[in-house]
Amino acid sequence: MYKRLSIMWAFLALAGLISFFGCGGDDNGGGPAPVPADLDSAYQELAGLMGEMIDTVSSGNEMHPEDYDFTSLHGVFRNYEQTHPGDPKSSFGAALTSLLTLSTSEDLNALLDTIIAMGDGGFPKLQGIPNPTKMSSRREFFTFPTELPAAGVERNFMAQSYVALMARAISNPPKFSEIQQMIRDDFMPAVDNASRYMDKVLDDPDFVFWVTPEMMGETSDSIEIDRADFLVFAAGLRVIKSFFHLAVAYDVDIPSYDLAGIAFIFDQSNNWMSLHPDGETQMTSARTDFLDAIGFADGAISALQNEPFSDPNQSNDLIVVNWYPSDYQEAHSILDSIQAYLTTTQTVYADFDGDGGTEMVSVDMSSLFDNPIDGIFSLLPPYTSEIGAVQDTIWYYWWYWDGYEYREDSAISYIDEFYAVIITWDADTFNDWAFPNPSINGLFPDVNSDVEFKSLFGLTPDMWQKQMQLDLDFDF
Repeated sequence: MYKRLSIMWAFLALAGLISFFGCGGDDNGGGPAPVPADLDSAYQELAGLMGEMIDTVSSGNEMHPEDYDFTSLHGVFRNYEQTHPGDPKSSFGAALTSLLTLSTSEDLNALLDTIIAMGDGGFPKLQGIPNPTKMSSRREFFTFPTELPAAGVERNFMAQSYVALMARAISNPPKFSEIQQMIRDDFMPAVDNASRYMDKVLDDPDFVFWVTPEMMGETSDSIEIDRADFLVFAAGLRVIKSFFHLAVAYDVDIPSYDLAGIAFIFDQSNNWMSLHPDGETQMTSARTDFLDAIGFADGAISALQNEPFSDPNQSNDLIVVNWYPSDYQEAHSILDSIQAYLTTTQTVYADFDGDGGTEMVSVDMSSLFDNPIDGIFSLLPPYTSEIGAVQDTIWYYWWYWDGYEYREDSAISYIDEFYAVIITWDADTFNDWAFPNPSINGLFPDVNSDVEFKSLFGLTPDMWQKQMQLDLDFDF
């Protein structure tokens, strides 16, 4: 079971990993069928490369993806697929190697080097300053007593944000736009190609890919990767495509990774998280790909449900599901529900106004993709913002057990200083404090006015203040 789960994770998280397992073949009911010699050679070479990568990682050595070039192998599978239309074995190999060619992406390897430079666990190691442990109070977070002067960092600067420490750990921290461009240039084409090849694999409903003991270096039985598994793989690729479209739709750049960057985010005039020029197209594509993923997942469930009848001996199957008929029905229903939320207006029952009751509200999630929000802070009433140093009184209490109950023994307090975002509304009264887009671009189609929006979320005059404070309180 553990081995099967491991392979399944490889399918979804690092699709190319399973390619080193073996050769493909049509389902002959008795075991792996031979493949053409040139494809067999390509799979054998692929197995060797993947075996080297896995051995390097499993032995604890540092693995450099750029040392493993799958480009020529991808060319073999791609060329064979072009000269043999409809051949699923070459299409499957082309799908896998489409993803594996990312190992030689210069942008990807540069990003990995940057992450490694940030230190273990994602935190930098800056001139002897220890990596943080769990911190529960602002005082602990902003107090690095003796190490700061030795590191040449002023206390006030360090107190601004722990992100500043991360930014100092590397000479040129990547901007979000640079990562987005890498997704556009490298990741999206690779996943698009893999998805296109997997669609061709699915054109043959009887195709089976066998994981042979020889390719695993073990004496266990062969493992059958059949239509249900391919559908899961195809669904995973569509989910990844959907995520990438979402990731590149919005401009989320900030000028720096410190308080200035936080100030930039909250400055309403900057319109942070605005759509890129092709943002609307990216959001539409994100939903399209996710709906395709739902369709593939639904097909996989149907295939699994039918396998006990079409293939009674499931001992060699990659995915073995022993569900009751009601479990399959529930899985289909969940997918149908997700699809409905992404395509039609649904009625949601929840406590929107915080009064402890349940409200019935129409919600149209499709509007987030058909009419995406352009600038998250544009949804709020007009305001100005600044970063300020504020104070708070922190109390500590000591208790003792008197044999019957705990009693307060003593207490001390101290003044805690920290930073916060101070938001000052342009409006002077609650009635003037108006939300400019009460339906949130159609997300709440029945909310047509500021009054209705405030009523829906329980916003009342007694809780309104001219100024509000957002503490920059981090917990690691």
